[in-house]
Amino acid sequence: MKADRRCRGIAAVLAALAGAWSVSVSAQELPRGRTGVEGVIELAMLCAAGSSDRTSTCRELVLAAMAVQRGVGLASALGSDVPGTSSTAGRRLGSVPRLGFALAATGIGMGMPRVSARSVEDLAEEVEPTVVGLRGVVSAGLLDGFQMAPGIGGILSADLVASYTRLWLPEGEGFGGASSGVGLGARVGILRESFTMPGLSVSVARRWHETAKTGDFGEGNPGEMETDFEVTSLRAMLGKNWFVVGLMAGAGWDRYEGEATVSATGGVEDPGAVTGRLASERTVYFVSAWYNFLISQLSLEAGVADGVSDPFEGRSGRYDPAARSWFASLAVRITP
Repeated sequence: MKADRRCRGIAAVLAALAGAWSVSVSAQELPRGRTGVEGVIELAMLCAAGSSDRTSTCRELVLAAMAVQRGVGLASALGSDVPGTSSTAGRRLGSVPRLGFALAATGIGMGMPRVSARSVEDLAEEVEPTVVGLRGVVSAGLLDGFQMAPGIGGILSADLVASYTRLWLPEGEGFGGASSGVGLGARVGILRESFTMPGLSVSVARRWHETAKTGDFGEGNPGEMETDFEVTSLRAMLGKNWFVVGLMAGAGWDRYEGEATVSATGGVEDPGAVTGRLASERTVYFVSAWYNFLISQLSLEAGVADGVSDPFEGRSGRYDPAARSWFASLAVRITP
């Protein structure tokens, strides 16, 4: 319990730091990558079943499902798939893969409608819970790639990357507590870092997460929502070490998709719980700095992710899906 509280405390500090960082970047004109969404309007119409009394409630519940997919999905994916490096690891001796192990404490800001409300009017309010968690990463260098010249190598090198994420969803907002996810992906080297050259790589990963649920009619909430989802992530990273310190910047793209089930307070024509598939996309930007020890490293990463266009014209709810999301992580990585 003490260790659990300590991890949550570290992640909460990270959330505060990333919040301050997000204020500084909010004034910058980063390229925006807002996209549309899939399945949101259709599921809201299915939930409302032609009743104008439930239209607003159903819209907020479906937007909450989308927000959870995007928020928890971002918490699983973060920025870099392997913290504190932009290069592939390669092999250690002959055909023996070079292994790396990392553990990161994370903090993510997530906006959403207030599903834990006591009335339909309160459901239209926006809440901004902070999701904290831990992510473990194991990487294995599979291919060394090609070398064109001294100091210019690692071309088409490849690592296999696996991850496990444990997130604590805020029970005060009606969530059921901790939730877990696993991921599997690969990082391909464009250029391995050397004394003179930076490291450049791209990665692709697929992550699967447990069902997340919020809202409870038994607690007097006007609706219930649950969703499972998968995350597909692409990343590009450029970085360089300077003796004991290093810096990295990167950008990427995420797609979140999964089945969502919503149920609103109903009447005679109440269809009950209805299910549909939702999907959305976003671009992600992140920076990282680290300090190197002998075989270990301490790194700090912060990033921002784009919002998505509101699918409902004239909606009165205060949750703004177009708002950006921030995240941060503090990681320890060991490469024996």
